[in-house]
Amino acid sequence: MFFLSSAGFVVLMLLIGLAEESRDRGIGPEIVVQLVPYLIPKALMFAMPATCLFSVCVVFGRMAAENELVAIQSMGLSKSVVVFPVIILSFAVSLFAVWLNDISFAWSYWGVERVVMQASDKIVYGMLEKEGSFRTDKFSIEVDGVEDRQLIRPTLTFHSSDNNVLRATAASATLDANPKTHSLVFTMNNGLVDAEGQASYRFEGQEQREIQLKTPEQIAKSYDDPGHLYLNQIGSAIRKQSDQVRDLRRESAVIAATHLMTGDLVGLTSSSWKSRAEKIEDANYRYHRLHVVPHRRWANGFSCLAFAIIGIPVAMKLKTGNFATTFGICFLPILFVYYPLFMYGLNGAKYMTLPPYAAWLGNAACIAVGAVLLVQELRK
Repeated sequence: MFFLSSAGFVVLMLLIGLAEESRDRGIGPEIVVQLVPYLIPKALMFAMPATCLFSVCVVFGRMAAENELVAIQSMGLSKSVVVFPVIILSFAVSLFAVWLNDISFAWSYWGVERVVMQASDKIVYGMLEKEGSFRTDKFSIEVDGVEDRQLIRPTLTFHSSDNNVLRATAASATLDANPKTHSLVFTMNNGLVDAEGQASYRFEGQEQREIQLKTPEQIAKSYDDPGHLYLNQIGSAIRKQSDQVRDLRRESAVIAATHLMTGDLVGLTSSSWKSRAEKIEDANYRYHRLHVVPHRRWANGFSCLAFAIIGIPVAMKLKTGNFATTFGICFLPILFVYYPLFMYGLNGAKYMTLPPYAAWLGNAACIAVGAVLLVQELRK
């Protein structure tokens, strides 16, 4: 039952994940297919807790409805002989789910990013063929048409942070992805470059412009994001971040002491001091996030065990072979209690209003309620 329901849930979650990626990134079927291996761990990660709950609801509901549990008790045995093996199995499944969480947040994330970056030129070509334009916050491309890989009379417009606009028009152009630099290479033929506030010029032959999809700062920030590290990298990252926070605070203390000794009280309120304080705050926030990530992934994984513990006694109590009823009665409280508690604890842990282990709030509530119900059923 576990494997059958897992297959159904995974296919459903995989289709949802592929549809979201296709919609959010504007990618076609040929690129979507390449994402499948990276989205399977994510689909399993979301499906396994529901699969555990569904499996115990079906099996224990049927056993209770057909008086198999009564038959076990009539032999002088406790119902625990069929309950504890399932709990042990759920514990093992939870460990596997923790590993899946680790793979999904790290390996799957970077795999999807790599596939999308390598196919970024195909994505842009697809949008230009359909709509004749492609726009982001930093640049836009408009064309009269697309023939094979040739852009007909394209107009490339760059928008800089200081509101300056650079516009390049050409008779034709091509686009090529450069995954190493996270950019697109725009090769233009016979055109005009018009820069506002600067000299414009016309060119014959070819001219290239590199379109940066991600700045070096954004790339570095992605690699440093605690949410995309493996669990075995967290320990060293915490030590490194702790040293950085300590060094920044020590440096600020020395600078503050220097200002006080020299009577430069204005220096303590300058923009540079404010920037330094923000840098310390950001470093401290990342240090705290690094402590939250392991709790989040372990709590996500062990929701399998929490759901099984609450599903077993409910299914035994209802004594119905209608698994849809049992699953619905179990899942609705989980939906309205577990997930709000989990998100409350996780958000509180992220924003430092709650300790990192608050990510376990939802699990703790399910296990506590399930344990009480389970003890009551086993004593009957």
